[in-house]
Amino acid sequence: MHLTDDQLNEYLDKESSERAQIEMHLDSCDDCAARLSRLQDLFAELESLPELALTKSLATPFSLRPSLPTQLPHWLSLTVILQAAIALVALIIAAPFVIQLLPVVELPSVSDAFIQLQSQWTIWLDMILQFPMRTIPTLPFKLSSLYLMSALAVVSVLWLVGNGLLLRNQR
Repeated sequence: MHLTDDQLNEYLDKESSERAQIEMHLDSCDDCAARLSRLQDLFAELESLPELALTKSLATPFSLRPSLPTQLPHWLSLTVILQAAIALVALIIAAPFVIQLLPVVELPSVSDAFIQLQSQWTIWLDMILQFPMRTIPTLPFKLSSLYLMSALAVVSVLWLVGNGLLLRNQR
């Protein structure tokens, strides 16, 4: 087994807890000793390079620009408010139906509560099955799953592109 690059780097940095084993291996393995020598030469060459100043600040793209607005755009705030209002209206409309379906259960025992919940569940399922549903019209042609998956992929890509265009950074 040869030494890994991590072991050699830790040995050079004097951070290795296996110094004795590494030194024994280096004495017996010419390949690892040659790799260690190349690493030492590389580090010596890197140390001899002069310090250069950066020509461009790397922090500039990440720092806050004073020209950026501190608030969300008006249209985005309105969109968030509209979505919250629609969700609230949906909850208000659904609440009476949910409350009617929830039974008032007093729990004298766990088994009685389980039996009562099971009967309420079957009653609820029967109510759903008796609910008049319109049938979905059949298509005059047969669609394969490949076409459906392709259509789903196209719609997903269009959705992502549309959102990207809508939410891109306005400069």
